[in-house]
Amino acid sequence: MAIDLLAKFSVTNKIKVDDKDVVKLFAPLLVEGEEIKLAYTHLRDKVIFTDKKIIALDVQGLTGSKKEFRVFPYSKITSYSVETSGTFDGDSDFKIWLSGVGAFSIKFARSLNIHEIGSFLAQRII
Repeated sequence: MAIDLLAKFSVTNKIKVDDKDVVKLFAPLLVEGEEIKLAYTHLRDKVIFTDKKIIALDVQGLTGSKKEFRVFPYSKITSYSVETSGTFDGDSDFKIWLSGVGAFSIKFARSLNIHEIGSFLAQRII
C-alpha cells in the first residue's frame, strides 16, 4: 500500500546554494562530497536539490523547533510532472512519484523558473 505524500509545500524564493544557514541546516543529511545544486524557500519551509537527492524541510509548530526532513533519492523517483502557471493560476506545480511510497508535490511561485527544475531533474532521472 502506497503512502500519499502529496504535501502542501510552497516555495517563493530561490536562495543561494552556498548560503551558510542552508548548508548548516542540511549538512547532517548529506553524504561526503554531495553538493547542493538548487535551493528554494518559503517562510520557514525549504527544499533543496543536491546531485544525489531532493530534501524538503517542513518546519512545524509556533516556535519552529519541530522539523520534518523528507529525503527523496533520485534513484527512487519513477516519474515526475512540471506544470507551469497559467493566466489565472499564480503558481507552478512540481510533482514526483516515488517507487513504493506515493507522490510529493511542491508549488513554485510564478516568478520562479519551473523549467530550471524540470531540466535539472531530467538530467538525473533517466
